[in-house]
Amino acid sequence: MEPVTDSPRRRIKLIVQYDGTDYHGWQRQDGDITVQQVMEEALARLLDHPVTLISAGRTDAGVHAAGQAAHFDTTHTTMTARQIMLGGNRFLPPDIRILDAERADPTFHARFSAVSRRYRYVLRARYLPLERRYSWYPRLKWDDDLVCRIVPSLHGIHSFKSFSLARPDETEYRCNILAADWIPTDGGAVFDITADRFFHKMVRGLVTTLVRVGAGRTSPEEFDRLLNTPKRNGAVGVAPPQGLTLIEVKY
Repeated sequence: MEPVTDSPRRRIKLIVQYDGTDYHGWQRQDGDITVQQVMEEALARLLDHPVTLISAGRTDAGVHAAGQAAHFDTTHTTMTARQIMLGGNRFLPPDIRILDAERADPTFHARFSAVSRRYRYVLRARYLPLERRYSWYPRLKWDDDLVCRIVPSLHGIHSFKSFSLARPDETEYRCNILAADWIPTDGGAVFDITADRFFHKMVRGLVTTLVRVGAGRTSPEEFDRLLNTPKRNGAVGVAPPQGLTLIEVKY
């Protein structure tokens, strides 16, 4: 962080972990309970003034976060960042926790200052009741070696329009994939991906397509066409949300 100037208004950066199962995503919405809403209400109770949280990314309904980043401004002059973390957690439900808090420079922005975001998607080769909230059983047998051969083609700058759903504020779908790995496990596989930005349901669209390639339902050539000559949003299906976790945001 840059040196912090003296000011009655302070900017606080938070690292947040949550189980997204019972929430309609991060972003506040009319008529639905969201992580942002619950956190803003808890911090407002603590600080005795309205709080508006800005996050590094809008996780969808049912998606989890191990290290979501967010910031807000406060005019409270005596409470330290650590006291805000501890006090805020007292008012939060057990499926949301502030893991860290620090005072940030006024120019810091949780979304626009981020240089990368990392997501992880967990798949299971068989249905396990105790893991149903945090993984997906696609009911298909896939070939890990085949998937591992095509994942490196994701690296670099591409348009992910085929794998993403449209949003009114998104008009182009290019991003830089900094790392992408398909990791076979004893009970399934993990897809780990880091990029400078992500689009609506992009990771879940990629996971579905990779599973289909590994199962022989989609050819490697068709995957290449979806990646390199996209024609429309949502050309593929999207995997369910519970297997996806925002792991970390880097600045």
